[in-house]
Amino acid sequence: MNFIEYVLVHAQRGSCTCGQCIDAPDISVQPIGHTVDLTFFKVAAKGGNKDEFLRLAREEFPGWFDGKEHSYIELGAQMGDQGIALMAIGLGDILGAWKALSPDTITPFLPADLKQTMAGAGLVAMQVVSQ
Repeated sequence: MNFIEYVLVHAQRGSCTCGQCIDAPDISVQPIGHTVDLTFFKVAAKGGNKDEFLRLAREEFPGWFDGKEHSYIELGAQMGDQGIALMAIGLGDILGAWKALSPDTITPFLPADLKQTMAGAGLVAMQVVSQ
């Protein structure tokens, strides 16, 4: 199993909350349990193991572990899909592999339209704090 397959098996994506995603027509479908709000949608874990997650991520994407922030746009370009990149950011946060950074995780008090604008500008990212 590669990293993308691992994310698809172990992450549950909620429906789009930005209103612009064509692949998420039903906003009422949201994951339950521990979730991370990535502004575009929420992500929950359907299992997974931090060590296995990190092993696969390090094998395929070693540049992510340089201590810098990496946006969903950058990760999406590397993975071939921004939606899967967002799911990886969320799953990694839930498993404790890194910190998810989004307008909803950092500045939840801001108006929804401003958070959507910020997210659309690329301000959803992950950062490995220490491993």
